[in-house]
Amino acid sequence: MPGIVLAVDQGSSSSRCLALDRALRPLALASRPVASSFPRPGWVEHDPAELVASVLGAMAGAIDQAGADWADVAAIGLAAQTETFVVWERASGRPVYPAISWRDGRASGRCAELRGAGHEPRIRARTGLPLQPAFSAAKLAWLLDEVPGARHRAAAGDLLFGDVNCWLTWNLTAGRAHLTEPSMAARTMLFNLSESAWDPALLDLFGLPAAMLPVVTGTAGRLAVTDPGVCGGRAVIGASAGDQQAALFGQRCWSEGMAKLTLGTGAFLWCHAGPAPPARVPDGVVSSCAWQLGAVADLGAAYALEGFVPNAGGVTTWLRQLGVLGGDEWPVIRDGAVGEAARRGAARGPWCVPALFGLGTPRWGAEPRADILGLDAATTPADLAEAALLGVAFQVADAIDAVGLGIGETVRNIRLDGGMSGNASLVRAIADLSGTVLERTPAREVTALGAGAMAGLGTGLWDLAALERVPFPAGEVVRPGLPAGDRAAATAAWREVLSRSLAAGGPP
Repeated sequence: MPGIVLAVDQGSSSSRCLALDRALRPLALASRPVASSFPRPGWVEHDPAELVASVLGAMAGAIDQAGADWADVAAIGLAAQTETFVVWERASGRPVYPAISWRDGRASGRCAELRGAGHEPRIRARTGLPLQPAFSAAKLAWLLDEVPGARHRAAAGDLLFGDVNCWLTWNLTAGRAHLTEPSMAARTMLFNLSESAWDPALLDLFGLPAAMLPVVTGTAGRLAVTDPGVCGGRAVIGASAGDQQAALFGQRCWSEGMAKLTLGTGAFLWCHAGPAPPARVPDGVVSSCAWQLGAVADLGAAYALEGFVPNAGGVTTWLRQLGVLGGDEWPVIRDGAVGEAARRGAARGPWCVPALFGLGTPRWGAEPRADILGLDAATTPADLAEAALLGVAFQVADAIDAVGLGIGETVRNIRLDGGMSGNASLVRAIADLSGTVLERTPAREVTALGAGAMAGLGTGLWDLAALERVPFPAGEVVRPGLPAGDRAAATAAWREVLSRSLAAGGPP
């Protein structure tokens, strides 16, 4: 079975590998779990060795299920959770600290100090990012300060920094390649978006040595070659991208104005904003690189506006921990519940602001907190679960509105993916509250599909014209059904509830 592509999607809870043939048809899918640890409130970490082992296990499983071996692997495409990073020893490859997750908020104090000193406008102008601890720079500075000797060793070039794809590539090549690409580099708060290069002024601001940074390549191409002693064979790593960027590509959002929404642990709205960094970026919206394909494909470079909500599927885990839901139960929003919230207003509950990891777009509260308002003697566990999931829907609708301000119009059609997109009640509520048409894509594993498609481009297995000939199945279309007046009333009630939460000491 010559010419298969291994498309890897390394996420917060699992590493998945999709084996594709040359017609981009799925042959096999293998998955390995990934654990998160929470050593302190607001801290989220992973075991770096487990990240590598889970990817190797998923790749081996996909090859085996496809009835292939490593000699059949023509290319590998890597997609991984953005912002999560690892620091390791150059000589030994040993991590000096656990991988710090994108969900981790330990650097919120440092970000507040920099914001108070007036640095946020400069950071935002150079990187497209708000000054928030979700991004890597402030947490990397924290690590160098907290690990004994780390700052000195980093300045001497003995320690290396990398996003998850960079860490995977280093390990898959047995330490021969220390590289990243613009879609991942753009999430560090150290990368100048306009110049597409590491920014010396930002490295100085955060006190970080350039010697530990990876080389920045294109998103696709013959980036590196795996080591047979690690993987079982030689194969070209043909693409590397952030998971959300890969999903945008996998959803075929290849032209300006097209958008996708991934509903997973968090909710990630990405809208293609054209071939250059967007000129208008509303407060709370992230401007970022989606991919830089260069001469590899006619698509060239793409930039995007992102609306980010850190709380989506994670709310279900929280509700189970509270005992509100059973171990196999999911929250549900009843038919008519959004209109009911509009009629009862903010004065009557229950309402929930599920800011378990902050608020995200457009407010970007960093303190992990959930507020529950309006409980009474008649409130049931189902009511509370519904209020929490409805809070997610309101936050996602707020993000859609904010991104619409950036493109100068309502985001009119959004393609959905991610595990929580299977919750029909959540999808319906988001459509009603945003006034946006949602298309639930029948294609599964779109993040892996995007990584695999780019890997094929990067290694010459196919060109853009061939990709465009691959059928893209139409999905289930969910249209908003809530009258405009009810939508406005529900949004006004939500914003009053949110203001009360903030005033009471909720997320800033």
